[in-house]
Amino acid sequence: MTTHTPDVPGDQAYSNKQTHENVWQQDNAQPKHNTQQQWDNPQQWNSWGKSVDHDRAIHEGKLDMEFNPFGDLRSIRVNDIQISQYQPGIHDAAVSGIWLRRKRGSDISSIALTGTHCGENIGEDVGENVSSAPHFECSEQCAQWSGEGLGVRWAVTLSPVADEPQSLKDFTGSGCSWAWKVKVMPVDSQTVESDDTWELVTAQDIALAPVQQALTSEPYISQYVAFHEETLQGSGCVVSARQTMSSAPQLPLLISTICEGTAAYLTDGFDFFGHQARLGSAPIALSDESWHGGHINQYEFAMICLLSTGRKLGAEGIEWNQLVAFNPDYRGEMADASKQFVNSSIPDYVQGTGTADNSVASKPMQQNELANDELPSLLATARGLNADALSDDQLRSLVPGSIVSPEYGRNARLLSFFSGDGTHVVSQSKELAVARSHGQVVLSGGDFDPEHPVLASTSYAPGVFASHIVLGNTNMNRLVSVQRNALNLLRSAGVRVLVRFEGEWRVLQLPSAFIMHLGGSRWVYRIGDVIFNVTTTASADSNALDIRFTSSIPIDAILTVDVEEPAQWYARREEHGVVFAPAWDSEAFKHYPGLSYAFLSENAQCGSDALLFTDPKDGVKVGAKLDTKLMTAEASQSSTAAQASQLSQASQHGGIVTFSIEDQRELHLSVAASVRGAQEAIDCAEALIVKPFDIAKVLQEHNANIASFADDLHVNGEGRLAEFNMLIPWFVQNALVHFLSPHGLEQYSGAAWGTRDVLQGPLEMELGFGHYAAAREILLKVFAHQNSDGSLPQWFMFDAYSSMYQKDSHGDIPVWPLMALGEYLVASADYDILNQTQPFLDDAGKVSVVRHLERILSYIEQHRVPGTKLFSYGNGDWDDTLQPAQASMKKNMASSWTIALLHQASVVLAAQLEKAGLRELAQQFVAEAATIEAAFPKDFILDDVIAGYVNFTEQGPQPIIHPTDTRTGLKYRLIPMTRSIISGLLTPEQAHGHMKLIDENLHYPDGVRLMNKPARFADGIPLYFKRAEQAANVGREIGLMYTHAHIRYAEALATLGKDSFVSELLRISPVGQFSRLASSELRQRNCYFASSDADFSDRYEAANHWDRLRADAQDPVGVRGGWRVYSSGPGIYLRQLVQHVFGLQIEANQLVIDPVLALEDDGTSIMVKLFGTERTVRYHVLDDDSAVTVRVNGSKIEGSYQQLPYRQGGLVVTAEQLQGVDGTAVDDTAVDDTGVNGTGVDGIGVNGAAVNEIEVSVGSKRCTIA
Repeated sequence: MTTHTPDVPGDQAYSNKQTHENVWQQDNAQPKHNTQQQWDNPQQWNSWGKSVDHDRAIHEGKLDMEFNPFGDLRSIRVNDIQISQYQPGIHDAAVSGIWLRRKRGSDISSIALTGTHCGENIGEDVGENVSSAPHFECSEQCAQWSGEGLGVRWAVTLSPVADEPQSLKDFTGSGCSWAWKVKVMPVDSQTVESDDTWELVTAQDIALAPVQQALTSEPYISQYVAFHEETLQGSGCVVSARQTMSSAPQLPLLISTICEGTAAYLTDGFDFFGHQARLGSAPIALSDESWHGGHINQYEFAMICLLSTGRKLGAEGIEWNQLVAFNPDYRGEMADASKQFVNSSIPDYVQGTGTADNSVASKPMQQNELANDELPSLLATARGLNADALSDDQLRSLVPGSIVSPEYGRNARLLSFFSGDGTHVVSQSKELAVARSHGQVVLSGGDFDPEHPVLASTSYAPGVFASHIVLGNTNMNRLVSVQRNALNLLRSAGVRVLVRFEGEWRVLQLPSAFIMHLGGSRWVYRIGDVIFNVTTTASADSNALDIRFTSSIPIDAILTVDVEEPAQWYARREEHGVVFAPAWDSEAFKHYPGLSYAFLSENAQCGSDALLFTDPKDGVKVGAKLDTKLMTAEASQSSTAAQASQLSQASQHGGIVTFSIEDQRELHLSVAASVRGAQEAIDCAEALIVKPFDIAKVLQEHNANIASFADDLHVNGEGRLAEFNMLIPWFVQNALVHFLSPHGLEQYSGAAWGTRDVLQGPLEMELGFGHYAAAREILLKVFAHQNSDGSLPQWFMFDAYSSMYQKDSHGDIPVWPLMALGEYLVASADYDILNQTQPFLDDAGKVSVVRHLERILSYIEQHRVPGTKLFSYGNGDWDDTLQPAQASMKKNMASSWTIALLHQASVVLAAQLEKAGLRELAQQFVAEAATIEAAFPKDFILDDVIAGYVNFTEQGPQPIIHPTDTRTGLKYRLIPMTRSIISGLLTPEQAHGHMKLIDENLHYPDGVRLMNKPARFADGIPLYFKRAEQAANVGREIGLMYTHAHIRYAEALATLGKDSFVSELLRISPVGQFSRLASSELRQRNCYFASSDADFSDRYEAANHWDRLRADAQDPVGVRGGWRVYSSGPGIYLRQLVQHVFGLQIEANQLVIDPVLALEDDGTSIMVKLFGTERTVRYHVLDDDSAVTVRVNGSKIEGSYQQLPYRQGGLVVTAEQLQGVDGTAVDDTAVDDTGVNGTGVDGIGVNGAAVNEIEVSVGSKRCTIA
């Protein structure tokens, strides 16, 4: 598959800041080796840690529950299993919580009973019942929150069930249980009304995964939490959740209900909070009267949310008990778990048999000193400041020139559009409508060499002005924290801005418009007559970022920078800010001892996070006074020892640096990074302070860098292919992120190159645009990571962390270097690469690339299916979801896709090795191809259908995923069909037959799917395939529409010469999909989506209603965009665009001209650089099967035609032939206004054609099969 799953290292080693918040300490110990300039004066450096432990925790046996000082539940762990998902820090409110609801007539009012927002009223009719100050206490046995509001007094107790009834012990096994007890009493008889109905709402985020895995990718972890609900008499809804992947082979299960009765439930935070959470709004579920009874939704924010049955409040009060039980390895039916829990565990618990005395009075409580003298952080409590919506004209005015490809909503209001240079503008209303918040990853520097670390930053529309700021390795080197939640619930993450607006501190959240450039982002906030602008711009020539906040009025503002792993960094005060370097015991220091990040501002005061809390002396927010005396320039003139301790002394909590202004119109922050020491980073940042760059100019430089990389390819006119003008720059940018800074918006863990991935997306893009030197380096780096037995790692770090890799791999991985090397040799004729020497991962000795190839052949020979000459399946193939669940499948099964790929690689590489004079080695690949050609129709094609796999048994070959396969129930698998066509392995009739099967069984309005239906699902217990039978979410590969595979399908169409090829590429273009696909749900338009996900709530609904995806469905299901940016897909797509749509394939010193266009594309013209010369290429598409003919500046040129298996190939011409009539150069330097060199004035050639113009004529019906 084209993206790494979160088993890639990095986050396993370093999870997130909250893991280390308790280790603030002053540490001026000397490093073991003083190798970098910044360590010349180590006493100047200070650990960016936390000096005082203010956390509170319950510790009861194997159960640990941690709270921040304000009563937010930070984490629940049972042994090494993380029950909760998110770990909010000191500057965040908890995601989980408990609320009390009061229904009075048609009004619904709520009050938070726990956490930072404890005691806050929510609803229409709450003005007469203002809450009193709440109270939080904690001991090692229980925690309690208490307060008054909505006319009632309430107390909430959370405690382990210390003496579990036997029935509960039987259920939890080696696990445990805990309970929430909520008691509500009326303040007096006048404060409540008899008709009031009272309800309890509870919400808990769920991971059920080992601690480090739980923190790698919250969306991924959620996709493998399977939910089940049973409505049982006397109890109502009982909800269970089981983690099916991350804890394997164990299957942790959590089950919960409200003992007095549960009326409704939800299982995903998107349903509980709603998209409005990006506005800072209360959870939408609090105002939803009944939740419609609830439903299971298996999306990417796993939660158990419960709504109690309604009750009346009398003088005796109301009590609720929510019981939660955890079994670390439950393998039975989830329905049976619910029944056992309700029928025995709950009754015994409620009757009090063996339960502990959980009254707070009986426990020695640990007073929360911080909560007694401080209020929570402004980032957690300040109201969000959301901008006004803009009119259509106001939106259009945000960028110069005319708008392109406007998108309108159902109310005919403008939602988004592009400008001529690819800038993408998004309205506030669209941001609120999408599930995945608009975001982008920007790269600094303009250097496309992976040997040089690049600075990356990620921004999001709802006021995340930068996050995941990292130089180089995106896991190990990252400094600024990741935005982990798509609803913006954790507001400390990344870079944020607070403003004192109308006397109140507010956090900038949703803007009027979010504008994305290739090199930066802009947020426009119009609030009445006041306008705020925030820009984050990447330098085009250095590893630096420019972050600016501007205001139309003088204002107080605080910019916050959140360091994700405080304990992993040392800080040093500088005159204009602060510089960070890795702690001496960190992995970053071991691998990049010179790594440094500088944050400098000339006009803002640099301070610690103390600015965000109250001053205990006068109870006034420090932020209200902008008191930064501990970090002023005067203080920085003190001794180095004092400098070294300033940051720690100033901060009570850690993690965040602040930059503040008072009564000013601009706050300017320069960020720079280096791997060559702190001084280089400081010098770079200071240079941007002294001479801030012109943002518009820098953005133009980014555009120019991307355009130059893509050979200045541009489609003229307004035909359907003009959409590619918006797509090309963004896909190039996305592909470069995947190549140079591997991570994405949802998949922020990455850092490594997947062997299969890098030899597709990056390599194919480099070949498509003729960057052969870069392609060469990719190949050599891959061979240098080969194991000495000939296998290759699934992934490897390509930088200083190269010792980190996954040695074992899927069965197809050894084939990819063969395939990639063959294609590289075809394109470059660089046969010298075969003599280059590279080491093995586990052997320091270097051998030639030829010897590396021989090792691969040896590995393949040693891993044949017993009794055959076919390469075995091993640990899987391209489809990660179909990894074998049974060990015997690894040896006895063969993947028809891998076999077809090996055939193609063998054929291509054999021909090139023959040209290089390596006849003996070439013959080995010829023999491999011949073996496959003989076996494929006999063993893999049954009843004219390619089987997805073949299991070789004593009874003979047995097809898997085939119309005759009664075990899996799956009939058709896409990628063996498309790869067999691309490789030329099928006869023309077989190719036509399989394309027909694809069109009839696998083709859907949003693209082709990997199989005719999803694999079986039984609460996540696998039988045949891992992941495919474990994932509860109907997304990514599980939803079967994986964009990468659709691109390969389009490639197969081009191989056949089908004129539907362009339409299929456009089908998956996010730029215009909204106008082509009625079932498309709103999504971002300027980035690559790795999948198109059917909007089914769970696997069972998908299985029962799969036909709702069909074009003729009466009740079509919507499709939404999957994970973004991080994929090999953009690079593959770009190669198809250049080499097959426009038919321009450079091979050494010649050009293959072979466009595959439809009749409607007649008249298309493009601008492109070929062999260093800017040219216009015009296409004439004919309604026949005529071969390609070419004229250069009006003169027809002759050439040979490619030999292709299914159609007539393109015309092969030399670079010299493109230089003009009789070989005369016709570039601008060879033309003057007298018409010499065979050209006329004004750039017109002797035949009336424009200079540097190539005219291509081609038939649209060149496919030789029906």
